[in-house]
Amino acid sequence: MNINWHFVLSKLWQVTLMGLLIAVGIALFPQAQCAVAQTCNTPRDLWCNNGQPGRCCGSTSGIEYYSSPCSTGTDRNGQKYCDCSNSVGRSPVTCSNSTNCNVTDWHGAPVNTRTYNGVTQFNAKAPSLSGSQCVLVDHWVPATCCSGSSGGGGCTPEYAPPTIEDTYTVDPPNPIVWTQEQPPYGMALGMTVSDIKAHGGADTACGTGQARITNITINLELTQASIDWILGELSQRYIGVEIKDTYPKYPERPDPDHAYYSCSFSPLTGANTPDAELDCQFFRPLDPGEYAIHVTACQSDGKCTTKTLPEPVKVWLMEVILSGSWR
Repeated sequence: MNINWHFVLSKLWQVTLMGLLIAVGIALFPQAQCAVAQTCNTPRDLWCNNGQPGRCCGSTSGIEYYSSPCSTGTDRNGQKYCDCSNSVGRSPVTCSNSTNCNVTDWHGAPVNTRTYNGVTQFNAKAPSLSGSQCVLVDHWVPATCCSGSSGGGGCTPEYAPPTIEDTYTVDPPNPIVWTQEQPPYGMALGMTVSDIKAHGGADTACGTGQARITNITINLELTQASIDWILGELSQRYIGVEIKDTYPKYPERPDPDHAYYSCSFSPLTGANTPDAELDCQFFRPLDPGEYAIHVTACQSDGKCTTKTLPEPVKVWLMEVILSGSWR
């Protein structure tokens, strides 16, 4: 077969132009991906997660870590917590690998790193209450500029609200109306509510993990059914019966010689970590019936969740010794 060189030469400029366009496209492909995804100050660095949108290398402004032990604060309910607002440091880093966004250069602390499942991690530390002191414990996070990491600048974390577990414990298991308890206690016993657990919301935007729980509070409220029972059936059996307390009812502090004084207003266990627990909240229940338990948990991004636990706590009335002390 004879080759039509005149036709081939006439099309040569088109082939050459097409080749140049393809070469330019390949050269600009990283910048194009960055523009389609999110912000990427170093487009020659490839993005994380196999190039999925929104997962490019972030800025090199630095990675946050706790620079010194946090101080211990006390909230309005007398609960201790870790105040780390003045203990956050930032280490400038560089991520210049050609195949990933791992940190290649540390320009300041921390430099305590390890390799875990093939991923470089650094020890950012995490605050934890130990008795009345706030200490820093090991907390390993990826050492990367990838958006969604601790120091990534290409993605802004967005956390879901905190969650609260349904369970709790009450002591004693069957509390009695305040002032009805008799010796050997020497005074009305009251009750404590413990084991209230909350968890920080997950980061739904960048996958950094969970927010940190900063505070948990509870209060009690006499249910409407119990109010109707006291003012209805019970008032017909005992003249002068009325609702003695005001609601919502907040935790109180017992007297120093009380059986519950040692644990009342115990610190929030796990404050400023993703999982926290509230214990030993003391109450003096003045009315019999069912008390709804309202729990509010707040996390590091300012979001809070308020939940009424599904099982109310029951406070019993010892009618065999009913006297003017309650009525």
